[in-house]
Amino acid sequence: MSHALPDGKNDYVIVRLAALCFFLSTIEFMIPRPLPFLRVGLANVPIMLAADMLSLRPFAVLVALKVLGQGLVGGTLFSYVFAFSLAGTAASAAVTFALRRAFGKRVSFVGTSVAAAFVSNATQLALARAFVFGEGIAFIAPPFLALGVVTGATLGFATNRFASRSRWYSGILAGTIPARGDSTAADSAAAETPPPGTRLRVTRTARLSCGLALTLLILFLPDAGHKAVLTLAAGILLVAGGGRIRLIPTLSVSLGIVFFNLLSPFGRVVIEPLGLPITAGALETGIKKALSLEGMLFASRWALSAGVSLSGKAGSLMERIAAFLSYLTGCRPKLDRKDLVASVDSIMFGPE
Repeated sequence: MSHALPDGKNDYVIVRLAALCFFLSTIEFMIPRPLPFLRVGLANVPIMLAADMLSLRPFAVLVALKVLGQGLVGGTLFSYVFAFSLAGTAASAAVTFALRRAFGKRVSFVGTSVAAAFVSNATQLALARAFVFGEGIAFIAPPFLALGVVTGATLGFATNRFASRSRWYSGILAGTIPARGDSTAADSAAAETPPPGTRLRVTRTARLSCGLALTLLILFLPDAGHKAVLTLAAGILLVAGGGRIRLIPTLSVSLGIVFFNLLSPFGRVVIEPLGLPITAGALETGIKKALSLEGMLFASRWALSAGVSLSGKAGSLMERIAAFLSYLTGCRPKLDRKDLVASVDSIMFGPE
């Protein structure tokens, strides 16, 4: 049977699980992936745990924070990658919450994770078919869905193991943690004096506005030449602002987009290497899509390098999350590979 915390303790759980989502997203961002929207799903582990702890509204807040964190970590908040992440995460989170509430422990985290991964991947494949690869998605779908089952089962097994052994998780469900109010003394201290480098930087409104405008122009201008010029401009802005462009991954993704669009030929045949007709229409469509997606990514990363700031309760919550994220990052050397569950469990209690 699933549990939910009293409203007064929701912030405590949201702070810790959101920070854990951000931390796992950072690790996942460093893992190479063949498709820009393909993720292992490490940050889904806290979401599965949260389905047992939080009622619908705070659960939805955590899911929104998870998506926002992935967008900020990867610099993709204004790009197509964010749209894919939002759609996939929303679908998987809805399935996770529904299964845990309807069936509780009768469906293990393995079953929950596999179902959520399948729905998430199916949602992203539908978007990819509509906006990126067209009919060529049929060649990607089988291995993509199969990989989702494997990663879902693996993450579900890890979540099962943590939930069965974690004192922090069981304490939350039993209502004994946190002992006072909706936050620990460590949370309050961290929120008042976050470590250097953890404060959210002040947003430069002009940069965010320009980045958003540039993204929209790249997305909606129909001419490939205009898209190329704007994509180049976005790349120059990104590099000039201190960002890096990894040339090989960028080219491989772009060529992959063009290739899969060529699998649905239309228009005049330009050349037929090895019997594959390369048509002008399919080639132009692929180039436009590749320019649009990479240009949007460059513009988004440049705009977000200015930082994001929030005020009020949302700003306070984000600051507490940033402080606990800094704590998590500092605890990485303390992780014991021989007993990850115990070491992660002790970290989740936070500093005394």
